[in-house]
Amino acid sequence: MGYSEVLCHLCGVSFNINRFRTENEPPEAAWGSSMNTVIEEDPDDGRCEKTCFYVQSGADLQTATRFTGEEAINSHIPEDEIEHIPGPECTQSGGYNGHRISVEAMKGCQELQCLVLKPDDWAPQADDEDFEISSSYFLSGLSDYMPSRDIGGPEVFPVRHGEFSPYAENVMWDPEDAGKYAMPFHPTCFEIFKRASLRRQGVVDVEGLMQWWRLEGSYEDFENFPRDHAVMDGGEQWWAHNLGDEYIVANPCFVPGLEPLLQSSEQAKGSESGESELGIMNISVSNNDPLAKLPVEIKHAILVELSFKDIANLKLVSRALQHLPNSVLYEVTVRDTPWLYEAWSSLPISYWATTRKEAMVQKWDDDTDAFNRSAHPAMPVRQLSRTGTDWLRLHAEIFRNQKSLLGLRNRRRIWEDCEQILDRIDKYRKEDKIVPLGNRAPTIPRPANSDSDGSDED
Repeated sequence: MGYSEVLCHLCGVSFNINRFRTENEPPEAAWGSSMNTVIEEDPDDGRCEKTCFYVQSGADLQTATRFTGEEAINSHIPEDEIEHIPGPECTQSGGYNGHRISVEAMKGCQELQCLVLKPDDWAPQADDEDFEISSSYFLSGLSDYMPSRDIGGPEVFPVRHGEFSPYAENVMWDPEDAGKYAMPFHPTCFEIFKRASLRRQGVVDVEGLMQWWRLEGSYEDFENFPRDHAVMDGGEQWWAHNLGDEYIVANPCFVPGLEPLLQSSEQAKGSESGESELGIMNISVSNNDPLAKLPVEIKHAILVELSFKDIANLKLVSRALQHLPNSVLYEVTVRDTPWLYEAWSSLPISYWATTRKEAMVQKWDDDTDAFNRSAHPAMPVRQLSRTGTDWLRLHAEIFRNQKSLLGLRNRRRIWEDCEQILDRIDKYRKEDKIVPLGNRAPTIPRPANSDSDGSDED
């Protein structure tokens, strides 16, 4: 078969993401395989630019010998130990350019987790989430590397419910043995699905998600699922890390720069007007302003049907809209930007989306007993005050900072994918191909995992 990637089934992006560090970053700011990085002898003839250079992998860039592509090829350093340091406009697709996305923004991009069918002897654990108790599936531990299909499944930690190497797949190659497969995803993507499902259906619909996966389990189904253009462009045999598409690997739950922006949108204490304080404009408007003559209820009914762009444009020409009620702006926020879940959801972020396999293994190595006794607490999220947030200001700030808020852009992308999945679940439910919401799907056999002995030992 050769190298063949299993991708996040929710967002369509690879788990094996590489990053090129800049010349001002330490060695740990670069990661990933160099297999799809080309050493170019002449930057004028390829994807590199004149400010790109090469060093021995992991070198201190302040003291290391810097090579051109030609010098690197002719050096004594093995090719797989040569590290590429990009210039700002380098288009090498072997890794995302560190000039375009920070280490912090990419946290979690290599982490993966799976939903696994429960075995017959499954028993609950203290750290199970509610949906694990009520559904037919449980969460595996974490992994930070997805092997090629022809090698085997990822090794996960901790071993949860006896599973240490789930059969992660996007495709049901053997539909008659569907119970052996596990759905892979980034833990942060699953957090987005949870919220999209809660918003749509009031529950985290894991049964619906997994039945949809099986109904659309062919290679063609996965390849034809509508994705963002950047995901489609990246989906080559080895993931193509294309310049300008860095947002698709940005953490959608923990977004650098978002917290201060949310804080800046809080209205000052004592401001009880319930109106947006943004942009009270001195405008000259005709006495024939039709909106000024409308009752408040009618204006409210009109405004909630408009987009923020339409509201902003009306605000420019109508004195009647200089003081906008926050209740209207909140309704528009939740309707038009449900992916801004800080506006409406208090659901905490699962522990699995806040940590890494590497960190857990280190804690286990340091003190196994303490690790086994420790809880896996979820992380509270900021929920914005419905009445104490200047929603118009918040949207203006998001628009103004959209180029730097890569994780928020990615959150919106993933949310749209989850909405598409939920649309398909709804369609299949109407066709009686998926069980009603709240019910368990008919039992399917789960073959013994040939990679697992069922023990809880690492």
